[in-house]
Amino acid sequence: MPSLRPSLRPLHLLTTLSLVAALLIPSPATARTIDEVLSALEASAAALVDVSFVLDGVLIDEGGQSIRIEVEVLAIPGSRALGTYILRPDVIADNMIVIDGDVVRSYTFITHQTTLFNLDDPDAFAGLFEVPEGGEFPLDLNLAALFEGWRASLVGPADSGRGAGWRLRFDNLDPNAVIGHVLAVVTDGLWEPWTLSFYLQSGELFADLTFRDFQRDQGLSVAEVTYLPEDAETIDRRR
Repeated sequence: MPSLRPSLRPLHLLTTLSLVAALLIPSPATARTIDEVLSALEASAAALVDVSFVLDGVLIDEGGQSIRIEVEVLAIPGSRALGTYILRPDVIADNMIVIDGDVVRSYTFITHQTTLFNLDDPDAFAGLFEVPEGGEFPLDLNLAALFEGWRASLVGPADSGRGAGWRLRFDNLDPNAVIGHVLAVVTDGLWEPWTLSFYLQSGELFADLTFRDFQRDQGLSVAEVTYLPEDAETIDRRR
């Protein structure tokens, strides 16, 4: 069999290497519809036993200043157990908030005190958000449920810190609401949240959050998740 002409050998080699590279490079995420993505997110959240992550990002105040947010989160949704350890903002660093069933325990580092609240008490979370009376456990990684009643759409493929993903948009149908829309990036295959970006009705960024160091189903115990310093003074403000 005659050999390749010298002038064609480099071209032949380049073609071969290109084919090998194409086989080694991961293919992009399979095309999805918004309904497929939301269904996958719902199934992933329903199968979750326990989870830990660091919620890392910024919050823009009324003056336009960026406030750094960094909060360690542990949770066992099925046991209605959640623990948070605040790293930033610095003014409330080392404070902790835990939920154990219908009771919220808020630990203040400076005073070394733990205050007990009912879950639906407006003061339970220092005004950051409220759980309506008789409301459910306030951790839902199912974005379809979290943004129920909003208009959901699929923007397109996106890169996440854990591989290929999808960018979703949720538009608030209430024109008087503070938040106008939310952009979310979720991982493909794992179907877990990666980023959430909240925008005001004016279109300005309000908060940009990343779910860093996301780990699920590690065998966490309720005691680990709801840990607080045992020697802290306790103040009971439950009804």
